[in-house]
Amino acid sequence: MEKDLERLVSMGTELHGHYGAFMVVGIRMGLLALEKLESKGQFDLRAVSEAGNRTPLSCLNDGIQIATGCTLGKGNITVLDKDTPAVTFETKSGRGVRIELVPEVRQKIFSWFREEDGEKTADRILKMSNEELFDLKQ
Repeated sequence: MEKDLERLVSMGTELHGHYGAFMVVGIRMGLLALEKLESKGQFDLRAVSEAGNRTPLSCLNDGIQIATGCTLGKGNITVLDKDTPAVTFETKSGRGVRIELVPEVRQKIFSWFREEDGEKTADRILKMSNEELFDLKQ
């Protein structure tokens, strides 16, 4: 899983244009959803993101696309303009999970943005456990 995470972060950085914290959050959310739902992603999965279209939170959407293969082009990701770092994933068979970034972590990310460069903040997110980062609802 660690090697996949490294590869996806590299791919995400290329697609997204920079190595950023919310892109990493999205990748981590996507990988966790694939694991919890035992899904291969791509055509088996649908994602509904509440991250909206305003940076930096919307960068999460690029991470979701990289990790899961749910893309705007295939129409299996929807972005709601709620400004909430949460995504609901559902497989074709109807299994689903909602993954939310813990509110305290969101606050920390914005605090870290004020104190350090974005890459250092992204590194912090990579090192945190899923339990520290996310609340899951199945």
